[in-house]
Amino acid sequence: MKQKLLILLLLFITIASNAQKLENCSECSSIKYSESNIITNELFELKLLRNEIFARHNFSFKNERLEEYFFNYDWYKPDYKNPVTQVNLNAIEQFNVTLFKRKEEEIKRNRELLLTELGKLKIAIKENDNSFISDFTNGVIKNDNKSLLKKINSILELIDIENINWHKGQAKYEILIDNGFSISSQGIYIKGNSITIMSTDPMTHSDLMKNDAAFKYPSDYYSEFENSSGVEIIFKNGKLIVVSLIFAG
Repeated sequence: MKQKLLILLLLFITIASNAQKLENCSECSSIKYSESNIITNELFELKLLRNEIFARHNFSFKNERLEEYFFNYDWYKPDYKNPVTQVNLNAIEQFNVTLFKRKEEEIKRNRELLLTELGKLKIAIKENDNSFISDFTNGVIKNDNKSLLKKINSILELIDIENINWHKGQAKYEILIDNGFSISSQGIYIKGNSITIMSTDPMTHSDLMKNDAAFKYPSDYYSEFENSSGVEIIFKNGKLIVVSLIFAG
């Protein structure tokens, strides 16, 4: 379990470098922002920024969760007796709304393409499409490493790609099996354009063993059993490319 968490932590660490993130829309009525200002903003953050422009006019949202979110800010003071249901935005605000919306649609399209490519990968490995596989493996998986491709295929066969869901820039589809001794996992883990296809067997001890019971008599479970294998992939220029292999444990 610790090994798996470490691998996923390393995957999900983002290097800020020169990229920028817009934290709030306090100046969205007076500053025209550009793509460079929202490079690292996630989809949900862009939606919040776009709606904040309206919230700063005390707009009353039909979405209760949005209403609740903005209600935590002192500057949001909606009039529930005479609710604001229409806002006349100035030219700069309109520009920023369009910018955020365009970036949102770009992220949505990218996610759709990423999942489509995962579906193609699933078919390519199954049908032994050498051209697709060669581009995918990128020289990282050698010809003598057919077993790893077989492992990837076995995981993909269990995954309902169309049912992979996103939350705050991350997505996953994980299958856990508890056989009473240990829990194993197989799944796809996504953050932005970084994808991990990985199995951990065992991942940890069975839920039947509460607290530290797994490491006391009569249990035969040892944490040293834990191991992970799989691949780390990047989605770049519309293609899935292997960047490294995972062998831990």
